[in-house]
Amino acid sequence: MTPRRLVPAALTALLVMGACTDEVPTFDDGSAIPVDAETVEVLIPFSEFGRDFQVFGGFASQADLGRRFVAHEYRGDFDARTLVQIGAFPASISVFPEGETTTVPDSAYVPLGGDLIIRMDTTRLVPEEAVELAAGQMEAGEWDVRTAGWTLAVDTLGGVVPWDEPGGGAARSLGSTMWDPQEADTLVIPVDSATVNQWRDADESVDRSVRVESRSPGHLLDVGSVELRAHLQSSVNPDTVVTVVRGSVGTTFIYTPEPGVTEGEIRIGGAPARRAYFRVELPDRFEEGSAACELLASCPMELTRDRVVYAGLVLQTRPVDPPAFAPLDTLGLDVRPALAADRIPRSPLGLPVQPAPQVLPPGVFSEEGSTRVEVPMTRYIQDLLGRPEDDPEQEERPSTVALLSPAEPSGFQFGSLFGPGTEKEPFLRLILTITDGVQLP
Repeated sequence: MTPRRLVPAALTALLVMGACTDEVPTFDDGSAIPVDAETVEVLIPFSEFGRDFQVFGGFASQADLGRRFVAHEYRGDFDARTLVQIGAFPASISVFPEGETTTVPDSAYVPLGGDLIIRMDTTRLVPEEAVELAAGQMEAGEWDVRTAGWTLAVDTLGGVVPWDEPGGGAARSLGSTMWDPQEADTLVIPVDSATVNQWRDADESVDRSVRVESRSPGHLLDVGSVELRAHLQSSVNPDTVVTVVRGSVGTTFIYTPEPGVTEGEIRIGGAPARRAYFRVELPDRFEEGSAACELLASCPMELTRDRVVYAGLVLQTRPVDPPAFAPLDTLGLDVRPALAADRIPRSPLGLPVQPAPQVLPPGVFSEEGSTRVEVPMTRYIQDLLGRPEDDPEQEERPSTVALLSPAEPSGFQFGSLFGPGTEKEPFLRLILTITDGVQLP
């Protein structure tokens, strides 16, 4: 523990006697009561207050993100593909028989073909040149939109099913096209009648699955939506062709490589998201001979609730590795108590210990260095040291906390910070005010 003297001072407390002119009989100046106090800063390294540090992943999934990506060799070897399950076709279409003014249902319609409509999100990720995008009909059988990854089609407690080929399995090409973002935000890939007819007869959405990928290296692209526009010829009136739009009923994206957590790393965010957990174990007092006592007037000294003026958890950001996972947008950081420590990592979490999420701009995770981040947690630390005098019935605060992104997932990119045992490990910054109380003559 490293203390630093901040403001040694004799503080003056004023007694305001509203509309009263009586003087305190033992003082020449009845408005002043001398209080001897000193204020010091104490820095407690993680090794002296943090216990049971762990990082867990698997919170939410890419399917929860609401955004889909494609990439090919982006910032090195990062690849991403978007997987889409197309909705079922209508049981029938409504058409006018020749010479009639009333429609009738036609369930024997004949698909003539269609178009795969891919709309790109151009609000942020816009390439400066035309890129090639391709679509394919997925030939894999069962796959789970919530748990699918680059190597696994299903990854649930009920079982694990690998793809027959990494990256979404084998796929029959539907075609490719060049996309110039300066001209449009929509791509059209024709789909032949045999494929549309096959999708019409399919029982499950997985049999109407489409994979979208990029063939142009070096780009990360945001896929807004994928849908099928099918052209259906009436069997009642062959001169009538009805166009129906089938949107997606399930969509996700998969990527490689899967970033592993390095030893001594705090990781937050990502899709699936990660969290760091640890238990806060504060010393009961500062003993004689400790670094904290060197600047304190009296030791040993109890570390009590009333002496804590401020407490903050100080962290240092670190460059994200692999670079493709470095955040493109601002990332939030919350510290929340785990309400059931015996159920970590599935413990429910309490309200944040800080007034608002800590805002981390994307630049703090660059390769240029690290940035200090301080999370105020004064009330939480005070409560760990004891119940407030004005609320003796207050429940004890859980001593285990989670560091996480407020929105899970907020993106597939994540934030990385130095963890325990590293050169820039976290520490607890305390501002303590020590006083022996009112000194009367």
